[in-house]
Amino acid sequence: MAGVDASGGVLKVRLVEKLSDLERRIAAERARQTPDEALIRRLTREKSLARDRMAALAGYGMPAWARDALPG
Repeated sequence: MAGVDASGGVLKVRLVEKLSDLERRIAAERARQTPDEALIRRLTREKSLARDRMAALAGYGMPAWARDALPG
């Protein structure tokens, strides 16, 4: 892929932006007079998935031998 380094830099930036947006949306929904709990649960799940993706990019949750084989 052109423009994407081996460490997934572009993807990391996009995930950080997505996490920030999800946190903002969750806070805004909770601040409403009658928050939509189903929406908050869905956004929270999305946030959890984005965190998991970031952890996977960083090599967490992988055995040491697999992490050592990653470039960079």
